[in-house]
Amino acid sequence: MMNDPYSPCPCGSGKKFKWCCQPIHAQIAQVFAMDEEGQHEAALRAMEEVVTQHPTNAEAWGLKAQLLFQNEKPQEAEQTLEKAFELFPNYPFGYRLKARFRLYEGEIAGALLLLRKSAEYYDTNAGDILAQIYIEIFDCEMKLNHPIAARAAAELAARFNPANDQLRQGISHVFGDENPNLPKCASQPYTFKTLPASAGAERRAAWDTALKSSATGKLTDAVKAFEQLTQGDKVEAEAWYNLGLSQAWLGNNVAAVTALDQYVYAEPNESQAAQAWALAEVLRFGQGMEDQADTVEYSIAFGLRDPKAFVNALGELEQAGLLTGTRVNQEEGVLSSIVLEPPGPALTPELQAKQSLKPAAFVALMHNFVRLWNTKREPLEGVFERFKQKLGDLIVQATSVRGPAKFLEALSDAVSFPRGVTNQEEAVQRMREGFEKFYEETWIHRPLKSIGNVAPVDAVGHGALRKKLRGVVQFLGDCGHVAKYPYDFQRLSRKLGLSEGAPVAADGAKPDIAAMNAAELANLKTDTLSSAELDQAYQTAVKLDAKEIAGTFAAQLVERPAYPERPDRFPLFQLLINQATGQGNLDAALDQLNAGESDDCKNNEGRRRNEYEFRLAQLHAKRGEFDDAERVYDALIARVPTEINYRVNAAETMISARQKAKAAKYAKDGLAAALKANNRDLEGHFKELMAAAQK
Repeated sequence: MMNDPYSPCPCGSGKKFKWCCQPIHAQIAQVFAMDEEGQHEAALRAMEEVVTQHPTNAEAWGLKAQLLFQNEKPQEAEQTLEKAFELFPNYPFGYRLKARFRLYEGEIAGALLLLRKSAEYYDTNAGDILAQIYIEIFDCEMKLNHPIAARAAAELAARFNPANDQLRQGISHVFGDENPNLPKCASQPYTFKTLPASAGAERRAAWDTALKSSATGKLTDAVKAFEQLTQGDKVEAEAWYNLGLSQAWLGNNVAAVTALDQYVYAEPNESQAAQAWALAEVLRFGQGMEDQADTVEYSIAFGLRDPKAFVNALGELEQAGLLTGTRVNQEEGVLSSIVLEPPGPALTPELQAKQSLKPAAFVALMHNFVRLWNTKREPLEGVFERFKQKLGDLIVQATSVRGPAKFLEALSDAVSFPRGVTNQEEAVQRMREGFEKFYEETWIHRPLKSIGNVAPVDAVGHGALRKKLRGVVQFLGDCGHVAKYPYDFQRLSRKLGLSEGAPVAADGAKPDIAAMNAAELANLKTDTLSSAELDQAYQTAVKLDAKEIAGTFAAQLVERPAYPERPDRFPLFQLLINQATGQGNLDAALDQLNAGESDDCKNNEGRRRNEYEFRLAQLHAKRGEFDDAERVYDALIARVPTEINYRVNAAETMISARQKAKAAKYAKDGLAAALKANNRDLEGHFKELMAAAQK
């Protein structure tokens, strides 16, 4: 209990202790002393006397509620606290105590709302109490994966208790470079942007008022002020940023991202807009943002009747080469490991043994409790099913949860564990190649919620989406830096054309063609490239979806003699055929097709004959040469009678061309083949095609 009579009263009334609750605190101090000594019933009786003597004092009822809660009587505590709120609706200590009730029940988000209410209602002169509350807010925000709000709370705690050096050291420790879990954009301090110099005096006065609100710790006042400043037609980009930052400091991540979205559209400086969207990406990883996040965490938790049986099951996975990274923390009694996905098919056992395997589930075993998690649901559920089959009824009370991912899990889709490595250098190289393959071939074509469900390779050419994409890549780069993965996200940024720099060199002399972006590929001097290098340029353009550039390289490649590394040049001719067809130049398409088939016979032993003739039949139909198309389709079907899809395409092509008799022939023939193969799906489809051909 407090002794200084001139300090703010702990009840939160704003009065000095001497002129508020001091008269009851001597008795209450005795009550809690009795409780600490184990005289619980006597303490409760004594507290009852206090509230009887001071029935209109909210603090008496509030402290009675605290005592009841300490004595494991939560329901009575809740009822008693309500009496305090009837007397004092904005009772700050009451909200703080109610937050403790919610924390006891595991309701972190609910407790956080109550703690923030408590902080709002306490007088700003109650520095020591407010410092304690903001430390509690910090703890809750960190548990919800809200580091921006957590840091703001910690800074406020330090402001209200400036003599606390340990608090300052704690902030440096949690948000410093040594934290292995927070990327820079999640740990760095953020500050408000200043108003442009061109703003008028009235606007500047309102802006200064908003800034002063945040300086007092009353962040809700700052939010209201910047909400006012974002009304109207002519709103500075900086106002949207400051509103977003205020909301982020309060842990209102949805509102914060909405405001930052407006800022990105309004901010002409691409670099500053990108930094703001990297902040938005941090916010998307918070609790409650799962529907807006591109990465979420799925987990399955269950109890065990026999933990040894589970450890034995892990041992079998290890023997099968499907377990890695096993660690035992003796101090905490936790065994952790990673279950890997089984290897896929390979041409030889040697190649299969050298595959890199993806994590299927991360595992933590503590006593008789297991938690499995991953950012992909299917492999996680597959691992759990495997344990269920192995352990049966030894597994009890399994629960599945979807929640926010950890920041470094943003990179989890690119992580793989190389098998059959002989040294660390090879392992690092294999992991780097895995990152390059994922981000430069798969990720760039994956629609992302963070950029409006548009793929990165398509977002580059759109103003606001380009700014957001830069922010997403910056966020990923920060995560990669903390995780120390062997991949430079500047390479991805350059490849997407988001940043400039000197040409990337693979060996110090020749450019690294695989790392080039579309603009760099377009400027390549192809006459100086070998066929293998030109082929690499073609492949890189295809991965970037730069079809025109890829077509240029393909046209040059087919003019050169085939080289041993690529005897099969069907993909090159296929692209050229498609481009000519798309341009309406059917004669050029036919010339490319004939050249491709001749090239295949000469250099590839005719392995692609069926694909070329399939395209020839389609091209004849497109040219209106239906008898020629029928002739080619018939020969192809006769050569490969088991490939029923040729009949499907022939029927569909003829229906589109209104060649009903020819369409009916292929539909009828296809139905017979489907019945013979007992393929129910195709059987139904051919019946639909027959009906369409008869209309």
